Amino acid sequence: MYEVHIYVETDNISPRPTNKQYGYVLECRTAAGDLRTREGFGRFCGTYNRVILRGIIEAMNRLNQPCEVHVHTANDFVVGMIERNLEHWAAEGFLTAKGTPVANREEWEQLWKMAQTHLLFADAGRHAYYDWLLSEMERRKLCS
Repeated sequence: MYEVHIYVETDNISPRPTNKQYGYVLECRTAAGDLRTREGFGRFCGTYNRVILRGIIEAMNRLNQPCEVHVHTANDFVVGMIERNLEHWAAEGFLTAKGTPVANREEWEQLWKMAQTHLLFADAGRHAYYDWLLSEMERRKLCS
């Protein structure tokens, strides 16, 4: 099973639904031991958490076989939910204790479905691609 690292960030951490850019770097080693990276960028109107989730899902959609996936992002909330709540939410039908749908239910359901094929882990904090992703999103914003 390949070990894959997904590094994802947005250009705006506002909790309000606004137009945001996101970017990710998908990194893995080939069977020969060579490091390979792929990148992706997009725009989406949503909260910080939702846009991060969209970036993770888009990156994971590029995987063509089961992998051990390590998600890296500065978004502590998303990391915490992946590590501690995703399985519980799935068991509860993605409903809160009050019986209402969890925020960003569609994205969490997609991520859960993907987690049935891949081993999914998450790490919070700045990462090796953090500054590059932010500068690349800024550059792309200026070019559009």
